[in-house]
Amino acid sequence: MSRTIIRLFAALPLFALLALPAYAANTAPIYTPEPIQVPAGKSTEDVRKAVRKALFDKDWEAREIGPGHLQGKHTKSGGKDKLHVAVLDVRFDSKSVRIGYKDSQELNYDKESGVIHKTYNNWVRNLEKNIRANLGAYRYFRTRLV
Repeated sequence: MSRTIIRLFAALPLFALLALPAYAANTAPIYTPEPIQVPAGKSTEDVRKAVRKALFDKDWEAREIGPGHLQGKHTKSGGKDKLHVAVLDVRFDSKSVRIGYKDSQELNYDKESGVIHKTYNNWVRNLEKNIRANLGAYRYFRTRLV
């Protein structure tokens, strides 16, 4: 019996080493979008409405923090009583929209290495695209990349 326990404890570091790549494969450097340039002629209120609509369309909760500052919160069930939560700060004016990381739960965020679960990056990219589309800034974005 004691040999079985010793073998089990001897194998634990091996299992840990094998699990590490699987954990790392699900993480990536945290995505922080470049500021979204607002097309000329849009007011701050137009931008606020476009950002709120984008948040709601992508199932984010929107909370007004102050003038030119919204907080978005996205929650998704991860099974087994786990909730995956991402919180963003969205700051805006009549010239630009900036999306930044605020907080998260169950998304493997590591502040030191600057990595987070890849799902977070997908959520942020989709939100960014939606904000651009609502502002009519998508065409500008596309021409910049080409």
